[in-house]
Amino acid sequence: MSGVDAGEAKGNSLRLLYKIIAYAAIWILALLVTAPGLWALAWMFPLGLVAVIDRHTANDGGWGVMIGCYAVYLVHGYFYFRSKTVMRTVILYGVLVVLLVGNVAGCREMIHSH
Repeated sequence: MSGVDAGEAKGNSLRLLYKIIAYAAIWILALLVTAPGLWALAWMFPLGLVAVIDRHTANDGGWGVMIGCYAVYLVHGYFYFRSKTVMRTVILYGVLVVLLVGNVAGCREMIHSH
Protein backbone atom coordinates (compact mmCIF):
# COMPACT_ATOMS: atom_id res chain seq x y z
CA MET A 1 0.00 0.00 0.00
CA SER A 2 1.44 3.35 -0.97
CA GLY A 3 1.64 6.30 1.41
CA VAL A 4 -1.32 8.00 -0.28
CA ASP A 5 -3.49 4.85 -0.04
CA ALA A 6 -2.62 4.36 3.62
CA GLY A 7 -3.51 7.97 4.39
CA GLU A 8 -6.85 7.69 2.60
CA ALA A 9 -7.71 4.47 4.43
CA LYS A 10 -6.79 5.98 7.78
CA GLY A 11 -8.79 9.14 7.11
CA ASN A 12 -11.85 7.11 6.11
CA SER A 13 -11.91 4.87 9.20
CA LEU A 14 -13.43 5.30 12.62
CA ARG A 15 -11.24 5.21 15.70
CA LEU A 16 -11.59 2.05 17.77
CA LEU A 17 -12.47 4.08 20.87
CA TYR A 18 -15.55 5.53 19.13
CA LYS A 19 -16.60 2.06 17.97
CA ILE A 20 -16.32 0.68 21.50
CA ILE A 21 -18.28 3.59 22.99
CA ALA A 22 -21.07 3.28 20.40
CA TYR A 23 -21.22 -0.51 20.78
CA ALA A 24 -21.35 -0.41 24.58
CA ALA A 25 -23.90 2.43 24.59
CA ILE A 26 -26.42 0.63 22.38
CA TRP A 27 -26.04 -2.61 24.38
CA ILE A 28 -26.57 -0.77 27.68
CA LEU A 29 -29.59 1.04 26.27
CA ALA A 30 -31.08 -2.24 25.00
CA LEU A 31 -30.57 -3.92 28.37
CA LEU A 32 -32.06 -0.95 30.24
CA VAL A 33 -35.26 -0.83 28.19
CA THR A 34 -35.84 -4.58 28.18
CA ALA A 35 -36.56 -5.42 31.81
CA PRO A 36 -34.99 -3.14 34.40
CA GLY A 37 -36.04 -5.33 37.34
CA LEU A 38 -34.66 -8.56 35.92
CA TRP A 39 -30.89 -7.96 35.96
CA ALA A 40 -30.24 -11.48 37.26
CA LEU A 41 -31.47 -12.80 33.92
CA ALA A 42 -29.44 -10.44 31.71
CA TRP A 43 -27.22 -13.32 30.55
CA MET A 44 -30.30 -14.74 28.78
CA PHE A 45 -30.87 -11.52 26.81
CA PRO A 46 -29.69 -12.94 23.44
CA LEU A 47 -32.59 -15.45 23.51
CA GLY A 48 -34.85 -12.55 22.55
CA LEU A 49 -33.63 -13.01 18.97
CA VAL A 50 -35.28 -16.41 18.81
CA ALA A 51 -38.36 -15.33 20.76
CA VAL A 52 -39.27 -12.92 17.97
CA ILE A 53 -39.66 -15.91 15.66
CA ASP A 54 -40.72 -18.69 18.04
CA ARG A 55 -41.24 -18.13 21.75
CA HIS A 56 -41.41 -21.87 22.48
CA THR A 57 -37.95 -22.48 21.02
CA ALA A 58 -36.53 -19.54 22.97
CA ASN A 59 -37.92 -20.95 26.22
CA ASP A 60 -37.20 -24.63 25.64
CA GLY A 61 -34.48 -24.69 22.99
CA GLY A 62 -31.64 -25.60 25.33
CA TRP A 63 -27.99 -24.70 25.25
CA GLY A 64 -27.67 -25.04 21.48
CA VAL A 65 -30.12 -22.20 20.93
CA MET A 66 -28.42 -20.09 23.60
CA ILE A 67 -24.97 -20.65 22.10
CA GLY A 68 -26.33 -19.90 18.63
CA CYS A 69 -27.74 -16.58 19.83
CA TYR A 70 -24.45 -15.63 21.44
CA ALA A 71 -22.63 -16.68 18.25
CA VAL A 72 -24.70 -14.24 16.18
CA TYR A 73 -23.49 -11.36 18.35
CA LEU A 74 -19.90 -12.61 18.47
CA VAL A 75 -19.69 -12.90 14.69
CA HIS A 76 -21.30 -9.50 14.28
CA GLY A 77 -18.85 -7.97 16.78
CA TYR A 78 -15.93 -9.50 14.92
CA PHE A 79 -16.94 -7.84 11.66
CA TYR A 80 -17.99 -4.58 13.33
CA PHE A 81 -14.69 -4.04 15.11
CA ARG A 82 -12.65 -5.08 12.05
CA SER A 83 -14.55 -2.80 9.65
CA LYS A 84 -12.16 -0.37 8.00
CA THR A 85 -14.44 2.23 6.45
CA VAL A 86 -16.99 4.56 7.98
CA MET A 87 -19.69 3.26 5.64
CA ARG A 88 -19.16 -0.38 6.65
CA THR A 89 -19.06 0.57 10.32
CA VAL A 90 -22.32 2.51 10.02
CA ILE A 91 -24.01 -0.35 8.17
CA LEU A 92 -22.85 -2.90 10.73
CA TYR A 93 -23.96 -0.60 13.55
CA GLY A 94 -27.39 -0.40 11.89
CA VAL A 95 -27.50 -4.20 11.76
CA LEU A 96 -26.70 -4.28 15.48
CA VAL A 97 -29.49 -1.81 16.22
CA VAL A 98 -31.97 -3.93 14.25
CA LEU A 99 -30.82 -7.10 16.05
CA LEU A 100 -31.12 -5.46 19.45
CA VAL A 101 -34.55 -3.97 18.72
CA GLY A 102 -35.74 -7.44 17.72
CA ASN A 103 -34.09 -8.87 20.78
CA VAL A 104 -35.78 -6.37 23.10
CA ALA A 105 -39.15 -7.09 21.47
CA GLY A 106 -38.63 -10.84 21.89
CA CYS A 107 -37.59 -10.50 25.52
CA ARG A 108 -40.58 -8.31 26.32
CA GLU A 109 -42.87 -10.83 24.64
CA MET A 110 -41.43 -13.65 26.77
CA ILE A 111 -41.72 -11.56 29.96
CA HIS A 112 -45.30 -10.45 29.36
CA SER A 113 -46.52 -13.89 28.29
CA HIS A 114 -45.79 -15.42 31.68
